[in-house]
Order: sequence, then structure tokens, then C-alpha cells
Amino acid sequence: MAYTANTMFEVIVSNSVHNQTQNVPGMYGTYSGSFAPADCDAGRLVVKNSLIPLRGYEDLTPPILNGNTWYFVDAANGTSGGAYGDHTGIYVANTYDVNKVTGGDLSYNLGSDTLGLGIPSGERENFFELMIGETYAWGSGNFTGGTAPTSTNKYCTIANGLLTASSTVPAAGTGVYFEFLYSKPVNEGVWLGQTGYVLVAKRTAEAASE
Repeated sequence: MAYTANTMFEVIVSNSVHNQTQNVPGMYGTYSGSFAPADCDAGRLVVKNSLIPLRGYEDLTPPILNGNTWYFVDAANGTSGGAYGDHTGIYVANTYDVNKVTGGDLSYNLGSDTLGLGIPSGERENFFELMIGETYAWGSGNFTGGTAPTSTNKYCTIANGLLTASSTVPAAGTGVYFEFLYSKPVNEGVWLGQTGYVLVAKRTAEAASE
């Protein structure tokens, strides 16, 4: 797939130093009976699918699995992470690598900027777990239809790897959502490329049992 314009992710306020496993390596793709790698936009919201085998041991039966490197697929909604409390089980593609170009089985490193870069298909990269109460910024390309939040449409839910802004507070039991706080210029070094939309992560109340 081609990368979507104006996608990015930036950690604004986080306790990630304390939460040492908030960043984990992995590979993005789709799953329909088996995993198929795919290009991944920066800031895409994903969940763990299964552990990745160690390189060189994929064909063993059973394969030798890497202890904390995961296949990731799109987060369907705010409950798809399956975690409670501060943890969400929902991750974001957040590469710290340099820009890459791929040709055949080879990947080449180009340049140095990292903010807003996508992950080429089949590459292992960094994924960052969202935590309740922390603050993050996304680009307009990370919202459904490129429609960024406003002071009116400030409640943002998760749908198939993207964020969707609405004026309505999400219903109880729908899980993780975000509230828009403000927008800001996004820059890295001399690059001033787009607008970042700063959101705080929240969770709805559990739906009452009948």
C-alpha cells in the first residue's frame, strides 16, 4: 500500500521511562489464516496478533518464538487491546529508524529524520503502547477521511487502525478513546511539515451488567 499523507505520531507527556516495556519491536500486517506483512503508516493504531519466530528458526516445528517481538494488526476498536487499568493493549507504529527505500529483498537507509516515517512491509520496527492519561499527537492523515478533531468534534474513537473524531462522548463499555486538547506545529530539526493534533488517552466506564 502507499503511505498516507500527513501521518505521524509524537509522544507529548508519558511515563515511558518507568514503563520499560511500553516500547516493543514488531512487524505490521494483516491476518487471514496466516500473517501477511504490509506497509504501515506512522501513528497507525494496532494490537498484538502473535509472537514472531526468531530469524533463521521460522521453519522449525514448532518454531522458536521471540519472547517479546510481535506481529501487529489493525486495532478494530477501543476494546480490541483487551487490557484494563492504565494499560490499553493498543499500540502505535512509532519508528525511530531512518527513512528507508526497498527494492526486492533489500532495504536501504536514507537520511536521518524519523518523525512521520512509515514502516516498509516486512521490516521489524518499534511499536508504542498507549497508556490511559498520557498525551500524544497525531497528524490529520491518522484520522478517518483526513478529518482532524476540533473543539467541537473533540472525542476520538478507534476504528480499523485510524481515529474518528465526533462531538459525542463514547458510550459506556466502548473502551479506549481520546479527547482533543489543542493543535500545534510539528517539527523535527529544520523540518516543519504539518499540524499535530494533541490528544489525551481516556477510557469509558464499563457498561452495567444486566
